[in-house]
Amino acid sequence: MEIAAELRDLAGRGASGSLEAVDGDVRGTVWVREGRIASATLSSPTSALGMRLVNGGKLSLTNLGSALATQQQYPQMRLGDVLVRMGLVTRQDVEAVAWEQLCDNVAGILRMTDPVVTFTPVTASAAPAAGPAVADVLAAATTRLSRWQQIVRSIGGPDTVASLSDATFPTPDVTLRPEEWAVLCRVDGRRSLMSIADQAGFTTLEAASIVESLVAAGLVTVPKPAQPVPPVLATPAPAAPTSAEPDLFDDPSALLRELSELGGESRRRVR
Repeated sequence: MEIAAELRDLAGRGASGSLEAVDGDVRGTVWVREGRIASATLSSPTSALGMRLVNGGKLSLTNLGSALATQQQYPQMRLGDVLVRMGLVTRQDVEAVAWEQLCDNVAGILRMTDPVVTFTPVTASAAPAAGPAVADVLAAATTRLSRWQQIVRSIGGPDTVASLSDATFPTPDVTLRPEEWAVLCRVDGRRSLMSIADQAGFTTLEAASIVESLVAAGLVTVPKPAQPVPPVLATPAPAAPTSAEPDLFDDPSALLRELSELGGESRRRVR
C-alpha cells in the first residue's frame, strides 16, 4: 500500500502509532494519534525555529539570545514555548514554522520511490500530542511536491549552487523582504541550496523559492539545470525517531554558534 493510502487508512481507523518508511538510506517516520498527524521526521536536517523567525523578521537576535539563555535554565521547555511565554513571538508564528516543517517532511516521505513501510501501533497516551488532520497534511504536502518540481525545472535541485550577479545590491526600486536578505547574504558561489536553507533556518522549499525570486530579480544566477535533476527535497542524514514528541525548536548550542557568527551582520540586514 502506498504511504498516502496507508495514512488515510490509519486516519479512518483512528489509529495511534508510528508509520516508518525506509527507502535506501532515507528514513521517515510519521506519528499518528487517534487518526491525526502528531509529527513527521525525515532523515535530513530540520530547519531551526529561532533562526527561521529571525530571518523572517519576526524576532531579533538579541531576543533570541535571551530566549536561548532562559531555555538553558529550563531544558524541559521547547524554545517555541519559551519564546511565546516571554512574549517575543506569537503562538501563531511558532505554529506556522512547525506546519511548514511538518508538511515538508511528509512531502519528502511521499517522494520515496520504493519504500518499505511498517506501522507500529501504540496506545494513544504513548503517542505525541495529536495535531492536524491527515487529509489536510497530505493536501499541503502534495502541493509542495508540485511546487518543488516547478523549482527543479527552473533553477535545479538541492545541490544547486547560486552565485551573486553583477547587481550584488538591489537598485533603489527593488525592495527585499527579510527572508530574501537572509538568503541573499549567504549566496557566495559555494553554498548549495540545501546548505543555505540549513544555515538560514528555512526549509529547502522555502529557500529554493526565495532563490528563484532573486534570480528573477537579476540579483542571483544559477547554472542551467542538468537533465534529469534528482527530484529530492533533502539530503539524507542520520536521525533517530523516538516515541516522545520530537523537538522541532532548535539545538541551543548550535543556534548560539550561529548567533556568534552572524550577530552583527544579521542585525543590520533584518532591521
